Amino acid sequence: MLGWMVRFDFPKAVRLRKRSEFQRVFQEGVVRKDANVVTYALPTGAATRLGVVVGRKFKGAVRRNRLKRLIREAFRTVRPELPPGLDLVVLPREGAKLTVDGVRESLRRLLARPVTPRKRES
Repeated sequence: MLGWMVRFDFPKAVRLRKRSEFQRVFQEGVVRKDANVVTYALPTGAATRLGVVVGRKFKGAVRRNRLKRLIREAFRTVRPELPPGLDLVVLPREGAKLTVDGVRESLRRLLARPVTPRKRES
């Protein structure tokens, strides 16, 4: 009965959690930027997963954690619209006034084009 409903939860299965997963996306992923965020996207064929990186240049743990929550919320609500099978790392841009709606639009716009992985250097 509930099969038609879109799920907006954020379980562990849709998160990047290991350092090696983040490094692989940074090394092999496609970089796209706008005024709000920088995204690194790598096609994997599995479920679309998110990793968030907020550096210490954003002073104060409270501010960094707020930015992470904001990005996760935007991803959570826009995930059904994104291409399937991506590992995605999102970094906020310094100086940007981030809102959930702004990040949501950024993700839609930056991931609208197909993502093809970069060639690995041997």
